Formats: sequence, structure tokens, C-alpha cells
Amino acid sequence: MKKWKVIAPLSLAAVGALAAGVATLLRKPKEEVAAPGAKAAPAAKAGPQKALQTGSYSFISGFKDAATVELTFQYDPEVTDYSVVEEGFLCYSSASHVAIIHSEDFRAQIEYAPFYAGENFESFVKNAGEKFKDVAPVRYAELEGIQYGDGDSICLCFAIPGDDHSYIQVNLFKLADDDDPITVFPQYPAVKALFDSARILIQH
Repeated sequence: MKKWKVIAPLSLAAVGALAAGVATLLRKPKEEVAAPGAKAAPAAKAGPQKALQTGSYSFISGFKDAATVELTFQYDPEVTDYSVVEEGFLCYSSASHVAIIHSEDFRAQIEYAPFYAGENFESFVKNAGEKFKDVAPVRYAELEGIQYGDGDSICLCFAIPGDDHSYIQVNLFKLADDDDPITVFPQYPAVKALFDSARILIQH
């Protein structure tokens, strides 16, 4: 029986100035050394833990050497509705099915997107940099890629390590009463918490 493998994050190769910026952003900062005589911050008090649920979105990537890719993440069902649908999308998609998130802080549509023939994530990043003016690196715990504005949403595109056929695309939508610029939206605490918990599994 084939087993699922959890894939470690993929480091982006330098592709022009844009990829260099991605690599720079994704470097882990050095550990901060406490100043002499500085007091340690008090430990946070343990409170009741919320009962989180696991969301799952899977799809077939590739043809002759097809693999099943699954994205999982944790969410709070008290403030978030999650579903996988084949219609009623938040925005246009050529995918057969997408995942929809309705949170008290944001909405999101998650889908798979195939590369064009001869393309991989590195060339996709380069092409996106030529097409969109506001492309920037984005990273969560085990997801890394790029972000750019897309109308009234911001699009996040994540590499799938070990897969040169597809990538994961997320369209984030702000709530109507949110006046913050769309560029800071991917780092909202609620958005970051959800995607920091995300894991990519792949089965060949």
C-alpha cells in the first residue's frame, strides 16, 4: 500500500531579482540574544484550548506520473465555515472543485492550478513578476511562494515540493468593512494562524 508523505518546504531558486527577493525574505532570522540583565518575559498562563477541526483539500496532479496532493490545515469551527464545492465559487476558477472558507475575519478560495507546458514553479514566479507589478514573497510555516493583487482580492501561490505539474492558489477576500490595504492582509493573525497550520501531503 502506498503511504502518504509529508513534504518539507521547497526553497525557491533565484530567478532574476524577484526570486532573489523571495530567497532573501525566506531566510530565517538569527536568534535574538537577550541584552545583559534583561528579564525573561513571564510565561503565558495556560487557558482552555479550542477544539480545532482539520480541513482537507485534495486533487490529482499530473497525467502519466500523476500524484494525489492533499492540503490540510486546522481551523476553529466556532468562527469558520469550511467546505469543498463544485459550484458557487467566490471567484472564477477552471478547477473542478475548490475549497471555500468563510471566517469572521476573511473569506478564501483554495484551488489547484496546473502549470503550462514546460513551466515549473520557478518559471511561474518569473512570469508572474513580469505580469503583475506588486508580486512579493510570502511564507507560512510550511508553505512558501508569492502573493500579488488580483482585483478585490489578493492571490497567494504556493509551490508543491516534489511536484512540477501544479501549484496551490489561494484567493483571499477582505470583509466589506475592512479598510486595511490588501497587501497586509496575508499577515492578519487569523489568516496566518490558518496557513501556518497547513501541511502538504503527496502520494505518487
